[in-house]
Amino acid sequence: MRHYVTAFVFGLFLWTAVAPQPAYAMFGVDTAAIVGAITALQGAMNSVIAEMQGVLDAALVEINFSALSGFSQITNYLKAQVGANEQIADANNMVNARLQRDVINAHIMDEHAVNRQDCLNLEGGQATIVAARKAEDVQMALDVAKDARTRAARNTPSWTGAGQASQANNSLHFSKYCDDAEAEAGLCSLADTGLKGADQDASSLLTPPVYTDQKAIDRANDYETTLIQPVVPAAMRGNAITTPEGQQAMPGRRSYNAAISLAHDIGNDVLSWRAGTVTLTAAQKAEAQREGISQTDTGSLWEATELEVNRRYSGTDWQADLQAMPSEKSVLIQIALLDSQRNWLLWQQLKLQQKTALVSAKRLALEADASLKRFTPLPVPNP
Repeated sequence: MRHYVTAFVFGLFLWTAVAPQPAYAMFGVDTAAIVGAITALQGAMNSVIAEMQGVLDAALVEINFSALSGFSQITNYLKAQVGANEQIADANNMVNARLQRDVINAHIMDEHAVNRQDCLNLEGGQATIVAARKAEDVQMALDVAKDARTRAARNTPSWTGAGQASQANNSLHFSKYCDDAEAEAGLCSLADTGLKGADQDASSLLTPPVYTDQKAIDRANDYETTLIQPVVPAAMRGNAITTPEGQQAMPGRRSYNAAISLAHDIGNDVLSWRAGTVTLTAAQKAEAQREGISQTDTGSLWEATELEVNRRYSGTDWQADLQAMPSEKSVLIQIALLDSQRNWLLWQQLKLQQKTALVSAKRLALEADASLKRFTPLPVPNP
């Protein structure tokens, strides 16, 4: 291409040198030769231009082809890049979806997994309910026996008379709880240190979380009897209820019996809570041992309830399991169980409040009766 340019420049110079000069036409210069030279030069220039045009066209075609190939390749690269980005995005979406699914599945498993404390709470609750039912049986048995005694029924000491009732109570006391003064008087043999006067000590009823044996139960029952009704009045029978005076006294005696029955029911309820009525669970036994309680084979309603409360308040096992619970649902379950236990205790408190309300009603009745007796009896109208 450089050679063509050189020839073109040389021809242009030659044409300039031999170009016709109008100033010399008058001197007879041969115009035909000049025209021929010009024509030849123009042909040479046209040939050079044509060749240059061909070269330029070929170069443009080559450039266009190369550019087109380049653009096509770039387009292919862009298409491949878009496809690759789509695959990368799809892969990321799939990974994120699987990750979220695994997180959800793990959360679902945590929500439905049974915690160790759930089983222990269920066992403890069942033990408490069983103990409560059996304690009610103990209370009922005591109520039946003491109600018959209070009414001075047949085969009870007061059926015979008040003297026999007092002697029966003394005989029971002397045989088990003889103290120093009674022993010095020769009424009985001195009892062991732990038994002297035990039928008068509140600790016999309230101190032990569970009565360890039958003797402990008897001590608690004897204290309750001494507290509420040590001696039952003689039975009203025979001419004591057939005379007009006896007939007039009978309503008062029935009211007395009803009041004493209520008092015994409350005392027996307290006693039954500490009677051995259930086998403690493994968690309750472990808590009892931590607290230094030696008797762990058989528990009471009082002990089972107390151990359930204590092991949640101070037990390291429950605290550790609570800290390790995987989800908020497990913690909420524990809170719900605690609330259930609170409701159960409130229910027991309500039952006791009903009984104490009756006691208050009886006291009000006694005050009203005493107030009425201060007035002069009204005359009995003549029918």
